[in-house]
Amino acid sequence: MIWEKIKELEEKQQQLESQIQKLEEMLKTLPNGHLEIKEINGRKYYYLRYWEEGRLKSKYIGKNASEIESKLKQAFELRNQLSLLKQEKEKIDRILNRIYKIIDENING
Repeated sequence: MIWEKIKELEEKQQQLESQIQKLEEMLKTLPNGHLEIKEINGRKYYYLRYWEEGRLKSKYIGKNASEIESKLKQAFELRNQLSLLKQEKEKIDRILNRIYKIIDENING
């Protein structure tokens, strides 16, 4: 019974690692930063603001930023999801480490 639970935890750990890796790859394809709007003479201009090498950079997007805005929103949601998955994986890692430690102590000591 306990071995089945350990096996389930190990499988869940592997699934989480796979999901984390997949999300990290997806995030690499999406822009990082936030959208900034500057209004000059009644016209709106969109800039992507992001950190690079310790400095805040700006990149002009144009007058229509709906595509980049949706990609930034998607990246934000993926980062939140990634954070939750990492927390869950850390919890399972701690549980498995405790189990392995107890097993090791009982076998060796």
